[in-house]
Amino acid sequence: MRILLAALLFMVVASFAQSAAADKSMGAGVWLQAGNPGEHGGLDFQMRMSPETVLDIYAHLYFSSGDNSAGVYLGYYWNIYLGMIPQNLGRMGFYAGPAGGIGWWDEDVTHDWDTGGIAIRLGVTGGYEWEFPVVPLQLYLELNPVAEFHYVWWEIHGHDDSDTEWEIPDFYFRLGLRFWFL
Repeated sequence: MRILLAALLFMVVASFAQSAAADKSMGAGVWLQAGNPGEHGGLDFQMRMSPETVLDIYAHLYFSSGDNSAGVYLGYYWNIYLGMIPQNLGRMGFYAGPAGGIGWWDEDVTHDWDTGGIAIRLGVTGGYEWEFPVVPLQLYLELNPVAEFHYVWWEIHGHDDSDTEWEIPDFYFRLGLRFWFL
């Protein structure tokens, strides 16, 4: 958590030496998520493919005593910027597009019960974004309804077993801050 806060502080301080985000082509940041107990937060990298489209790569890595997870995801979003907002308030808009990825988890439920699995995720992401007027920072809020295919394995009292399952729909809510550069 200290590293996350230090990175966020660095991005805020460094942003005051830069211009606004609209003319930048790459952004990196951090995010927090609700909706999935194994994905609390992570890192985000976004690249503008055109003035209206972006490629978003985001990942999470979480290791704790008995609760571990990792994942990497890719999204392709179309942006619609609101032209009625005065420029002194920054650039605001909405975005949507397909997203997908793969994740892994491993959890020690009790002293003699372990479970883990691999999740393949496909969905649609939609959100609101605000690019700050003077600094190249972007705040975003997004909802990600997805379908997930899970291959789950567990071990109870020395007996191994596995199963597959679908979770449709599952909803994740993310809040993020991205620093734009280049």
